[in-house]
Amino acid sequence: MNPTISNIFVVVYAALTLLVRIMLEPQLQGQYLISIGMGAFSLLFLWALIKSGFLRPTILGLDKFGPKK
Repeated sequence: MNPTISNIFVVVYAALTLLVRIMLEPQLQGQYLISIGMGAFSLLFLWALIKSGFLRPTILGLDKFGPKK
C-alpha cells in the first residue's frame, strides 16, 4: 500500500482495537490480563503487517520498522 493509505489504516486500526477493548472491559469483569493480551496481539498483528512490507506507514516513525530497502 502507498504510505498515505497505510497511515490511514494504522490510525483507524489502532482506534478500532482500542474501542473494542473499551467496549469489552465490562464483560471481562476485571480480568485485565485478557484485555492486555488482546491489545498485545493487535499490536503484534500490526507489527507483522509493517514488517512484511504490506503496510508502509510514515507516521510516528513507523517507517523505520519495515523491511530494509
